[in-house]
Amino acid sequence: MSLLTQDNIDGCFFCNSTTQLHPCDYCENIQSCEKHLHIHRPSNTCLPIRILFQEGVGRCVVAARDILAGEMVIEDKAAMIGPACRERVCLECLAPISEDTRCHSCGLPLCCEGPRHHLECQIMKGWKVGSNLSLYLAVCIIRGLAADGETQELVDGLMDHLDDRRLDDGEDDWDWKNVECHVIDQLVEFGVDHSKLAMERIAGIFLTNNVSCAALKGGEENGFGLFPIFSILSHSCLANTRRCVEGEKMKVRATIPIKKGQEILTSYTYPELGSVVRTTQFRTTWYFDCACERCADPTELGTFLSCLKCAGCEGCILPAEPLMYDSDWVCGGCGHSIAGAEAMERTLKIKKKCDECKENIEDMENLIPELLKFCHPNHYLIMQMKKNLALMYGNTENTSMTNLTDKQLARKVSLCQEWMEVLGKVDRGFTLTRGILLEEVAKSKLENIKRNDMTKIQLLMEMKGVMKLVKEVGKCKQFESEEEQKQFARRAKGMILN
Repeated sequence: MSLLTQDNIDGCFFCNSTTQLHPCDYCENIQSCEKHLHIHRPSNTCLPIRILFQEGVGRCVVAARDILAGEMVIEDKAAMIGPACRERVCLECLAPISEDTRCHSCGLPLCCEGPRHHLECQIMKGWKVGSNLSLYLAVCIIRGLAADGETQELVDGLMDHLDDRRLDDGEDDWDWKNVECHVIDQLVEFGVDHSKLAMERIAGIFLTNNVSCAALKGGEENGFGLFPIFSILSHSCLANTRRCVEGEKMKVRATIPIKKGQEILTSYTYPELGSVVRTTQFRTTWYFDCACERCADPTELGTFLSCLKCAGCEGCILPAEPLMYDSDWVCGGCGHSIAGAEAMERTLKIKKKCDECKENIEDMENLIPELLKFCHPNHYLIMQMKKNLALMYGNTENTSMTNLTDKQLARKVSLCQEWMEVLGKVDRGFTLTRGILLEEVAKSKLENIKRNDMTKIQLLMEMKGVMKLVKEVGKCKQFESEEEQKQFARRAKGMILN
């Protein structure tokens, strides 16, 4: 359904201002005020988006024209990047460092010079380091408040959920009472030249909208970035985009075709997780309950990713009211019901068995039949194990593609295809895992070709199928870093030539 109407397309594509508008000279899809024209065309490409306001939702991003799968929809630059892990890391490059590696001037963790650390270096001399997370949030607040005026204006428009956060009563370092006591109050004592409310606002915005990233290209993802344009995207467990972050830059592409006027969506969580665990994350981290098509369906669009097995009749136990946070779960066969808390407890027991399983093919294969006594074959924990097995066959120290048996090779392909068939219903289009698994299928098919005598026609047809797979992997890889794309090109060339 298109969200575009004549009432919401007359103004600036970003802020809806109706004064001093300029049509785009390159695409003619939007009008823009002087201030926001650079957002529409940040490089040599016009971004096909428009920002609208929806009652009860707030700002959302829609397609200004029909968008093809793989097309760029957003280019964004981080307003701030800071550390965000429990390890001790350098505040500049975010690499793990030892306890005695520190800045000579302020005493905070530092192993290299750069443009970021100078912001907090003068302010935080003598900081009483409690937990690493409290220190890192203080650093992020200082860096966020130092953003230039134009960037700060973009950041100010983002949600902070302060009213909800003030009700937090948890003991985690980033629960609000600890943030107030160990971060905000200390910054006030250190004389930060901003009001307490401004610091609370930037902390809330950061905790709500952060994205995992590295400080440097190719570095470890020990940090969070705040990307103000990307952060306008609404969440859906059926996202139609994928993002790639390299250093301070983010690119967002469509994973499936998006019609003009349709909302452009991202996913805040891993799509391969079942609803039984996703719903808890939404409420505790982002203070909302997701009501997307997937969450509203007890079967999660026919995937049964959270489905438990009834102990009585072995039927499927699913939530009776999937949009109710603590809904009872009911067996579709005999009608037996259990409380939502018990469903979570059973899920955690299955997860415990998975966590305790040794990471080798034999033990993992033996565990799957054991888990099937308690849950559906498509349960997300079993599907995660199947994906890991698919990647392990032929890729471990003890198993290469050449020494797999024909049965193991067929098992590898079957696991890849099963994962893509099931998870493809909720993780749609040119996704990260689809690209990874398709590459494994291509490798397996090439190995199978080597093992079997074929006529020239058969060989030609098989190679044509492999090339088709490699081409689709390439489409999935366009969402990833330039380095990964180059590495795949080398791997693909090696596969074909060998």
